[in-house]
Amino acid sequence: MTNVYQISSKLPDGRIFVVGGENFAEFKTNLQELLGDEGSESVLSTMASSVEGYNDHAQAITTITNNIGSTPERVLTAPDGKSCKHGEMARRTGNGAKGQWKAFMCPAPKGAPDQCEPVWVRRNDPEWASF
Repeated sequence: MTNVYQISSKLPDGRIFVVGGENFAEFKTNLQELLGDEGSESVLSTMASSVEGYNDHAQAITTITNNIGSTPERVLTAPDGKSCKHGEMARRTGNGAKGQWKAFMCPAPKGAPDQCEPVWVRRNDPEWASF
């Protein structure tokens, strides 16, 4: 299954869960089964408010709801612009044999067969200084 609509969340113990659906109706049903009606509406409202370019929740929810069964008009990205099919990519830094490194990492569990490749930030990228 290729999820068109998907949300990922990390639990306090480090586990990550993903709720998705091939279309909006399936996604919303799966979300309601997990969180109930009130919880799922809260999550949808939060998702809608994070869609860049919308002034209010109602406008974004209407747009999302109107796209039921269709391919989204645009890919929703994280505020820093780095996301993958599993959700917002996490900023990670470290030190290796070649010195300090910085990268955006997929939120899928480590070792997952469908985990996305890191997006490395190079030292000569302007993003390096603000990472």
